[in-house]
Amino acid sequence: MSRFVVCVTGAMLAIASAAHAQVPNGQLPQRWILAGDSIQAQVFGNAEFNLPGGDARDLTASIIMQDTGVAIQNVSSPGATMTTTVFAGLKDQQAMVSFIDGFFGATGIVITIGVNDSGGTVSANTYRADYSGLVAFALRAGMQVVCVPPLNEPNEVPDVNVSRRFAFQIATVFACMGAGVPAENIFNPAAVGIVPDPADPAKRRLFASSLVNGQLRLDNIHLSSAGHRLFADRLIDFMVARGFWRRR
Repeated sequence: MSRFVVCVTGAMLAIASAAHAQVPNGQLPQRWILAGDSIQAQVFGNAEFNLPGGDARDLTASIIMQDTGVAIQNVSSPGATMTTTVFAGLKDQQAMVSFIDGFFGATGIVITIGVNDSGGTVSANTYRADYSGLVAFALRAGMQVVCVPPLNEPNEVPDVNVSRRFAFQIATVFACMGAGVPAENIFNPAAVGIVPDPADPAKRRLFASSLVNGQLRLDNIHLSSAGHRLFADRLIDFMVARGFWRRR
């Protein structure tokens, strides 16, 4: 079990879940928003295992649509953050969310963002407040909300004073649950094996890599086609188990 899972269990139990929209029964038609950063916006190449990048058919969003029939409106953008810094963050995209929600309503939103926030200068408390505000907005609109904490960094230390990434993972959990998302609607990629580990060939295959002057350079952030496939498969399993989606 991921150390991240162990560390956040107490946080999940400590916060009472607010009322939330009725769970859909998995029947079509469904429309879900997928809001993230470059990890979900592109398929990256993996030079070590000769996995080409760039094919949108290999994106998590594309795989979900093919395997479930659920419509995914992917609004992921390279460099995206939750908190506004130089560019507007996801917290300031409520008009976009409302536009996509539309007349008939989107079923829900999967939020998979935070790596860029953790790599910047914004505080975890500001990130948490901004994240919570967007989640609350989506819930008020009647959407289901599924939160995805930022991916682990290699050899991540489960200590908020040592790892900013870990601090932002914890902040994501508190933000979502504090806004009314039930604990079971938080999808942790680390718990299903999506963790960068330079010492493990199976993990290296999931993430981007390149050859620079004949030397292998590991990315440890962006997903290869194999990484998108695993992410999509495990997210589908997660959503099916909660009655949101059905496999074809």
